[in-house]
Amino acid sequence: MVIRITAVAVAFAATASLTAQISHTHLSSIQSANQRGEISAFDASSARVFVTNAGNNTLDVYSASATGGLSWVQAIALSGAPNSVAARNGLIAVAVEGATGQAPGAVQFFDAATGAPNGPTVTVGAMPDMLTFSPNGQKVLTANEGEADLATGLINPEGSISIVDVAARTAMTASFVPWNGQKAALQAQGVRISNRNGVTLAQDLEPEYVTIEATSTTAWVTLQEANAIAEIDIATATVTQIRPLGFKDHNLPGNELDASDQDSSNGNFQNFPILGIYMPDAITSFTIGGVTYLATANEGDSRSDFAGWNDQTRCASVDNNFVLDAEDPTPETGLYTLAQLNTNSVLGRLNMATGDYDLARGDTDGDLDVDQLYVFGARSFTIWTTSGVKVFDSGSAIEREMLARGLWVESRSDDKGPEPESVTFGIVNGVPLLFVGLERTNSVMAYDVSNPSAPVLVDVINVNGQSGVGATLPEGLQFVAAGDNPLGRPLLTVTSEGNGTLSLFALDSGTAVATTFGAGCPAVQPLTLASNLPQLASTWTLSATNANPAAPFCTFWFGTNALPASIELTAIAAAGCFAHIAPNLGAFVAPIGAGASSYPVTVPAVPALLALTLVAQATTYDGIAFASSNGLAAVVGN
Repeated sequence: MVIRITAVAVAFAATASLTAQISHTHLSSIQSANQRGEISAFDASSARVFVTNAGNNTLDVYSASATGGLSWVQAIALSGAPNSVAARNGLIAVAVEGATGQAPGAVQFFDAATGAPNGPTVTVGAMPDMLTFSPNGQKVLTANEGEADLATGLINPEGSISIVDVAARTAMTASFVPWNGQKAALQAQGVRISNRNGVTLAQDLEPEYVTIEATSTTAWVTLQEANAIAEIDIATATVTQIRPLGFKDHNLPGNELDASDQDSSNGNFQNFPILGIYMPDAITSFTIGGVTYLATANEGDSRSDFAGWNDQTRCASVDNNFVLDAEDPTPETGLYTLAQLNTNSVLGRLNMATGDYDLARGDTDGDLDVDQLYVFGARSFTIWTTSGVKVFDSGSAIEREMLARGLWVESRSDDKGPEPESVTFGIVNGVPLLFVGLERTNSVMAYDVSNPSAPVLVDVINVNGQSGVGATLPEGLQFVAAGDNPLGRPLLTVTSEGNGTLSLFALDSGTAVATTFGAGCPAVQPLTLASNLPQLASTWTLSATNANPAAPFCTFWFGTNALPASIELTAIAAAGCFAHIAPNLGAFVAPIGAGASSYPVTVPAVPALLALTLVAQATTYDGIAFASSNGLAAVVGN
């Protein structure tokens, strides 16, 4: 929903930009026949979207029209269950599991325009969970998770990263085996590595997601369960670094969380002396001012589904299974009381990390009891330097935003909250944006990262609410630049695995502006306030100050979806004076009181109204100023 204020911005130099604004339009959503689908890839050359469908062992193909409509084209049969897909210059690469999750996997290639196989399949490591093309298109990298088998937990292949030469169709392996001898040292540094079943470091590490810097020389890989990021030299297929990410202190202001789903309160945000294990799922990289940064979606993950690997315990059961400092005769010397731990409305329902590593690290004073408790994930996204130094963490902001927007899911309070799972980067009309997918609240948050140390929330997409067909558990995000799709607009594809739904959103940018007009213009001179800021209520407050009590004013609202091109402000008479030339979509008239007055102005009843233009007109100009309740201001007169 784009703001149309071109005439004002160009013709009158006093127009001042306040903040970049982003809005979105839902273009289309479509479900697969079996309602399965997880990851998607948009191919620019064919304007097709390819979606993994593990239910049918297929790659489902959809076409995108010039208006953003999606239609089913075909299903491409695969050799096994697909986990990920990527597209580059008309070539599609798919990460496919082997006969079992512990067997070697494969990368299959297809022609985007026809769906026909393109060259030989390449064997890679066990359970290739994610893959991506290098920016130069010469390599495909797969994160081979190598999970243990569910039934026994004893068949545990090594995690690795495969580097596929696209032209030669050969693969090299970046292995963690050379790091096996450093297991104890890395544990001491904070890498969450288990000692269960005598596993080696290489067996325990499970690469989850890959991002590659712009020159295609270095990759970074999340090791989710280990709470670490590995750095890979692509040319030599070498793991050069394994960096622990540390922990999030939920006892600090700004890091509050709602810890219980049984506290009879939505958004009961409190500080507790517990540490969040970041455990990121997705990772992306981006460059601002010549500096490359990493961004992670800190979902958190346990191994409770695997036989012999359970590392998760409800807080109320912790004292029954482990020796806690809170059971000491003087519990006031510990971090917790048994009342806190055992009360379901406080901490009792919260899922704690209780693997062998967590319990050992939690014994902070070496007296063989547990002093410090840890939880899975951080309910946030984080921006890091490439050397693993934290630049920014969103704290409790994601949960608070979900509550404010009516997207709160109380049943998830005890278990990782909204679960930030996916993250991707894109530039919309010069604005660098991070998109963070929230699996449990079915939404995507967009942040302006022009200043990586202070990102600004600029939009929230309610994927399920806007899909029209149901779109729960968003898993895959892809940003598509305006020049890479038939619409000529920046797009975001969202794949929701709960319903197998592919959704397409157009992204637009505007600027919240305040315009100051000079004196001497004819009567009925308009004053323009424009904003894409999300409207959470049906009214704005318009404040008028320094007003002539005899001067009435009128406001006109433009914009329900995209503002039609015919609605413009046109210059009249003296320079810097404008008038509207199209029928108004809404109007409000009120007398102006002397000094300062506030007037509630009803916004047109359009649920998806994220962008609009407000024009205020007055008959007398003696320095009158208007301000809207979302912080925009403007002045008429001198």
